[in-house]
Amino acid sequence: MFILTRFIFSLICFCTILFGAHSQSIIAAPGVTLSEVATVPANVKAVLDSNCISCHGEKKQKGKLRLDTLSALSGDARLELLGRAQEQVLFQEMPPEDEKQPGSAERKLLYDWLRSEVLRLGGSDLEDKLRYPDYGNNVDHEKLFSGQIKDKAFSPSRRWLVRPQIFEERTLDIFTVPPREMIGLRKQGFYGVTNPFILPDKAGVRDYDNTALDGGHLLLLLNNAEWISNKQLLPARIKKGEVKADQFENPKDKWNPKVIPAAFEKIVLNAAKPTDAEINDAIQAQFDCVLQRKADDKELAKYLKLTRSAIDLGGNTEGLRQMMVTVLLESEFMYRQEFGDGKPDASGRQMLTPREASYAISYALGDRRPDAKLVQAAQSGHLSTKEDYRREVLRLLDDKSYFEDKLDKSLDGGKENISIVTSHPRINRFFRDFFGYPNALKVFKDINRSDGYYGNPGRGTSGTPGKLVVEADMLVDTAIKQDKHVFENLLGTEKFFASPVENAVAKMTSLNEVYEHFKDAKWQTPPKDKKKPPSTLSAEDIAFIRKRLNYNSTERDLDIAMTHIEHFKKLGMNPNPVWAYPFGIHKLMPHVSSYNLSPPNWEYPKEQPFKIDNRKGILTHPAWLIAHSANTATDPVRRGRWVREKLLAGRVPDVPITVDAKIPDDPHKTLRERLEMVTLKEECWKCHQHMNPLGLAFEMFDDFGRYRTAESLEHPDNVIEKTKAKYGADTYKTAPVNAKGYLDGTGDPKLDGEVKDSIDMIDRLAKSKRVRQSIIRYAFRFFMGRNEILSDSQTLIDADNAYVQSEGSFNAVIVSLLTSDSFMYRKPASL
Repeated sequence: MFILTRFIFSLICFCTILFGAHSQSIIAAPGVTLSEVATVPANVKAVLDSNCISCHGEKKQKGKLRLDTLSALSGDARLELLGRAQEQVLFQEMPPEDEKQPGSAERKLLYDWLRSEVLRLGGSDLEDKLRYPDYGNNVDHEKLFSGQIKDKAFSPSRRWLVRPQIFEERTLDIFTVPPREMIGLRKQGFYGVTNPFILPDKAGVRDYDNTALDGGHLLLLLNNAEWISNKQLLPARIKKGEVKADQFENPKDKWNPKVIPAAFEKIVLNAAKPTDAEINDAIQAQFDCVLQRKADDKELAKYLKLTRSAIDLGGNTEGLRQMMVTVLLESEFMYRQEFGDGKPDASGRQMLTPREASYAISYALGDRRPDAKLVQAAQSGHLSTKEDYRREVLRLLDDKSYFEDKLDKSLDGGKENISIVTSHPRINRFFRDFFGYPNALKVFKDINRSDGYYGNPGRGTSGTPGKLVVEADMLVDTAIKQDKHVFENLLGTEKFFASPVENAVAKMTSLNEVYEHFKDAKWQTPPKDKKKPPSTLSAEDIAFIRKRLNYNSTERDLDIAMTHIEHFKKLGMNPNPVWAYPFGIHKLMPHVSSYNLSPPNWEYPKEQPFKIDNRKGILTHPAWLIAHSANTATDPVRRGRWVREKLLAGRVPDVPITVDAKIPDDPHKTLRERLEMVTLKEECWKCHQHMNPLGLAFEMFDDFGRYRTAESLEHPDNVIEKTKAKYGADTYKTAPVNAKGYLDGTGDPKLDGEVKDSIDMIDRLAKSKRVRQSIIRYAFRFFMGRNEILSDSQTLIDADNAYVQSEGSFNAVIVSLLTSDSFMYRKPASL
């Protein structure tokens, strides 16, 4: 009975928190009721007749869309048609550019009526959808950067669900984990806590303020709170003798907090029921621990009543624990709360409170709660002006403690990806999200189709995709640390990392010293039969090798190592730390074939990054190319869409549910030719014209990211020779690659036009003002957690000017955004 009561107690508390935390209401169109007759008003019909019926009427039905029979449609058919029409009108996809355009008043009249009808019929509100990342480019780019918008910037008052990394940090904070142990826990995690928050995988900004808790999180959050509260009280229960120190519910769960607040211990160890003062002390201790603040009088009264009731029912320990569980389910633990306070200004805006500002700044630049200096600034009244914000942002950007943790679980739900990254991790995460190259880890590739690709999704950095992602991280890291012309360098660099080895030059020097010392010796080839005794080295030889190479393996392995060095010399190569795996630098690195580099004949460069032919910038990096490819082929549509939306601030409508987006098979045609067979049709080209000409320029690279001039026609009819290798590609007939494309949408006629390949296109993109501004729009979304609106115009213009005036500093963009009115002010949604 008590267990059921305990669950109901937690459930009631949770539901109070859940449904009071993030409710949204559907906005009903004024004057519309469900009982209305589905007729088309005369003024709306006039707009349709004037602008739409000629292409979507009795004589023509372009796109299989007919609007002159709207009044005859009902139910799902009417809803589906009106929903399609609403999107077309809102995004100004219709009428086409070469047709007569309705005036702004006519377009608004038509859109308002379409929206009201969709809502009346039970459809979802398109304007709710506009808050999601996929609709971020809906706001007119030219208007945003024109300077004509004079509205004061703000963000809506909001509760913003914490991202997975913040949830992890908040869980660690509860236990005040010592730094050394925290590193272990960060790798291993708390065994009993499951992170309930998952961000989407696709490239772009993933952490938005439009997600909310739902019923699906209930049991997971309750289980987490149960585990955490049990752990919090375990030291006191051990001290009381209720459980043994080595008693664990699960053998893997062997971590416990070393200290417990005195207020908790006093209640657990006391046989008598606690006083109100003692309960209040415990409540305040849990608020401090979980929410990093004191409970106010109203909260104290509520929690005192709940705790007293639970203690009467279940005893001191269990009653106390139920209070602790309930605090762990407070919306404040799972949400970032940003409402503002004080007297609204003339525009109805309220500035963030100093405490809210401390969390907003801290979470914009990391995953940790505000540090001691931020807390002090908030408490002392020194976090209320633009200069106050600037001071703290600059300090945290330069805070070296952020750089100490090199482990970033950036692929939520996947393996940890450890990168050689020394730049600010939050900035690095922005570019990872934006370019999306870490998703190379999740694209399955058949290793038999390639020469050198190995490892499949889920293997972290151990396979080809993991190593390529690490090397892309290093490319991004270099640009961030230089902090000059960051966008241009990322798009246009000709230098890349390939199989980088820490202290490579020093290791190569040591190898050469070892070789020179033994170059006249006669080396015996190690026996293949393990039963035969190994060849030997003298004790002096072994000591010399160990001293030079810091190598402490077996005598046999040392002998094998020297044999490798001799082999390299016979090939006319320098001893190479990349290939000399007995020295602890791994075996051959076949993943470099993704850069068209071929071991073992490729001589490892002493300095990295280094120039690689036929490459330019992150968009030609194998990790990006693989992440934006299909399992067995390139994907020019996806690549083109990425360029259109991420670099050109454009928008491509989603594939209609009635369309089977499939490229036909034909053993005699290249993928480009097969794609054009279907997408050049009028009903398809309307969308594909925004993607294909951009994406096809990347056909100079295959789906493994390798440069090519001929495409292998991988079809059973085209096999020339079957491979004899265990892992290797068959030989097929080939066809010349056509990588020509067309760039449009930069807003600069000197840049728009036909391009001969992706490198030509990238050269132009790197010079485009619109590309620069588009990346800044994504930076806005990353740090604000929402799509921009027209009133954010000045914020974006200021950030763009900051980048230009600082000679391309991304730090300058961050400072500009985090000291903007969009960041500092909130306005209730009703205003």
